[in-house]
Amino acid sequence: MNFSVALHLLVQKRFGPLVAAQALGAFNDNLFRFALVNLATFHGLTIMGLDRELMVPVAATALTLPIFLFSAVAGQVADRYDRAWIMRRTKLAEVVLMLAASVGFFLNNALLLVIVLFFMGMQSAFFAPARNAAIPTLLKDNELVTGNALVWGTLNVAILGGAGLAALFVISDNSAWLLSATLAGVALIGFAVMCLNSPAPPDAKDVKISWNIIGQTFRVMSFAFKAPDVLRPLLGVSWFWMLAASVVTLMPLFTAEVLGGDETVGFAFTGLFTIGAALGAILCGLFTKGKDALGFTIAGAFGLALFPAFVAFYTLGWTEPDEDALLGAQEFLADARNWPVLGGLTLSAMSAGLFMVPLQAMAQRRADPELRGRVLAAGGIMNAASASLGQFTLFVIGLLTLPLQTAFAFIAIVSGLFGMLGLWRLAKRRKSQE
Repeated sequence: MNFSVALHLLVQKRFGPLVAAQALGAFNDNLFRFALVNLATFHGLTIMGLDRELMVPVAATALTLPIFLFSAVAGQVADRYDRAWIMRRTKLAEVVLMLAASVGFFLNNALLLVIVLFFMGMQSAFFAPARNAAIPTLLKDNELVTGNALVWGTLNVAILGGAGLAALFVISDNSAWLLSATLAGVALIGFAVMCLNSPAPPDAKDVKISWNIIGQTFRVMSFAFKAPDVLRPLLGVSWFWMLAASVVTLMPLFTAEVLGGDETVGFAFTGLFTIGAALGAILCGLFTKGKDALGFTIAGAFGLALFPAFVAFYTLGWTEPDEDALLGAQEFLADARNWPVLGGLTLSAMSAGLFMVPLQAMAQRRADPELRGRVLAAGGIMNAASASLGQFTLFVIGLLTLPLQTAFAFIAIVSGLFGMLGLWRLAKRRKSQE
């Protein structure tokens, strides 16, 4: 990625407002989600007395389930209507939802917060296909990898900001006020920014919108399965979301129950993970030069096999910490034994960025323009299903009382399989070119 090209894209109406609006939305999503996760993990917020090992994945699933349910309808909408118009409407819905979340935080009502989280997932279900379908409409073909690198790089920075403020806000005496004002204010700014974006016209204005969720889900998935060159990168992106959901859900528990760290340590890990993912995304944009980059995906897959496995085996057998004497970030970092864990998670995140960004650009580039919204919505359905599966895996680990390191081992094994599949595809491609 030429940095001058990236900066040029960021200041143009055809792309800059989209990047800013989606980053502000990601910030809000993660401020809300991490605040809820931290309150459940460290402050006893619960529904019907659920243990925190079960409460955390339940809350996380509330966000991904509506994405699975409504992405098929959202794909039709993205193919029929202007994508920028759709994104403006979803940003307006975000303002209303953040006001409802504010009520939940003031009442300390976990059920209301989880319900709002469900509707946030619905909002994301309509925003994501519109955004993904708009990008190849707004950008030139040789700008796609750069554009996706900017989108995912800024998204990870936004995740870091949201997660960091969540960790700080929940320990404040004025947490409800701080969360409410920030969530509502950022949502309003995001809506205003999105109103500045250039139009992103649809390619199939005659599509009839069907609200038959089950029927349209099968139909949209059939579009993806009939386009195997698009389906393959979509499956890879889905794996990224599965492992990302697993790690995001796992980290507060892993920090407290294995590493003996408090919220500040959890924030440090989240910061390293999100910065690493952003760096991985930027590296893709820097070196791919606008072309398919299967080699980067393969390298990322093997990194995701190596580094999570290292974290799992390195921490296996550590003495269970005293929950009444959790370490702060300064004390935790002072112990050299913890440094390899920091390094392993950072390199895992960089590998995730390398793995995912080229795949997203491949899918956008290869999708039929008239079906692009629906085909990419099929990717959203797979992303939600895989994210829910990742969270369900953690739920099962909790039910079976397995070590939390089991989740890292699972990530390593499946990523290794993706790496081997990628090597096979690369070898097959090179053979066909001889």
